[in-house]
Amino acid sequence: MRLIRYLTFSAILLLLLASCQEKKKNFIIPKGYVGMFGYGSLMSKTFIETGLIEKNYDGPFLSAHLKSYKRSWTFAWPSTIPFPNSDGNYYKDYIIIQGDTIYPQNLVYLNIKEDPTSIINGVLYIVPETDLPAYDGWELGYERFEVTNLINDYIIEGGPVFAYKALPGFVIEPNNDYKRNIIELSYYKIIQDALNYWGKEFESEYKQSTILIDTLIVKENQKMLWTNPPLEKMKELKSSFKYNTSR
Repeated sequence: MRLIRYLTFSAILLLLLASCQEKKKNFIIPKGYVGMFGYGSLMSKTFIETGLIEKNYDGPFLSAHLKSYKRSWTFAWPSTIPFPNSDGNYYKDYIIIQGDTIYPQNLVYLNIKEDPTSIINGVLYIVPETDLPAYDGWELGYERFEVTNLINDYIIEGGPVFAYKALPGFVIEPNNDYKRNIIELSYYKIIQDALNYWGKEFESEYKQSTILIDTLIVKENQKMLWTNPPLEKMKELKSSFKYNTSR
């Protein structure tokens, strides 16, 4: 009799658990668009609208999760490679510490690396396929790759979903030596803006799925106009950019 009661209770519990589990919703990508999974600056709607598409974005902008990757501060942009500013000019980055001018070797940004035991939160949205060259240009030093089958929350229909990860030559394990590596305060604020937008639960997940870094290297950097920048380094990097279809 006890066994029958136990089995009945177990069956009810399983039914309750099953009813509580949400079914995956469809994420439909319209023709001419692709999906994008953002885990760093691309989590910020403000940044997307002002830094990339320069208009109000009114498409789907959803919290989502990416399987088999861990987030970390392991992308390094060498300060010896010029990158065009929004005004079209090139600048050298430097910081001032106790009156000393320091030119850091690398600017450090977020990256993702494979980890079969991990899952990270981020943002899922769509962009016109014709905008991909602009994204690729902005994410120089990263490679775009398809993550359609790694999105945990939705059934993707109509097109692929992409994310960016660092090319091998741009991966480092930075320490807290700000003479070598800094995180730009402006970039750090973009991440915080995104976390504020999504709320405390999202922020808690972000911290749990990110290898955090010593904030000692978060610095407000200054910019000095770069005369005669070595643009051949930029051209060489652009020519080596590749799109990875592997998943």
